[in-house]
Amino acid sequence: MDGNRDPFSDLAAHQDDTRRLVRAMMTLTGLTASGLARAAGLTPSTLNRFMNKDVGHTLSSRTMLALMAETFTLLHGRPVATLDPAAVAALAPAIPVFERGILELAPEAKPLLAEIKASGPVGLSRASLAELPVVMATSQGIDVAAGDFTRAPLKAPRPPFLADDPLAFALLMPDTSMSPRFDAGDMLYVSPSRTLDGAADVVVDKGAGFAVGSLAGTGAQVRVNTLSPRARHTFERARIRGVYPIVGLQRLGM
Repeated sequence: MDGNRDPFSDLAAHQDDTRRLVRAMMTLTGLTASGLARAAGLTPSTLNRFMNKDVGHTLSSRTMLALMAETFTLLHGRPVATLDPAAVAALAPAIPVFERGILELAPEAKPLLAEIKASGPVGLSRASLAELPVVMATSQGIDVAAGDFTRAPLKAPRPPFLADDPLAFALLMPDTSMSPRFDAGDMLYVSPSRTLDGAADVVVDKGAGFAVGSLAGTGAQVRVNTLSPRARHTFERARIRGVYPIVGLQRLGM
């Protein structure tokens, strides 16, 4: 294992996906990043920094929803045929993920959303339309392999980069026990469908809760440097349900 690997090896790809969506919204509205953020009631520097600098996070679902809702509010009354087709195509896959929230904030967007959806496939499976289950480290009764998250205590909008991953879930940090690596309110995006090749930070599914840490070795035994408690743990493969890579991070308020 490459111990120098970025712990969020897929983060750059997720950031690219999010920036692509934001650029599409900028094209459709004719606004700059600052202008779009300001119109959506966000601090302009929040979006400017993300769009123009190397940062260690992607935009939160709450921020993306605010931007999407404002975009479709500004586009109200404009037929799809008058909009930039490339920007519409780039934005379309995110519509089912945020549609319910958009309609709550901007009900007048319903005709335009329906027109975009009817104009062609948006490239999302039915499973991807569901919200993302959110669990805690202590959550019980979760069967990740079977996709059974009925006992997940929370739900969150599914980010576009997990749209086609029905086994994906988020792990919420409820306190500061894993600081400074993770803070209270952070959500770790976890993808059991992806391999551990090159993974650094992982979630261990113990069957009775989850452990978070950096992966130190795999095989018949899985060695993980856990963050809470801070210790080197060796898990017998036969005694755990799985080890899943952390593929993204949503910081509270970002």
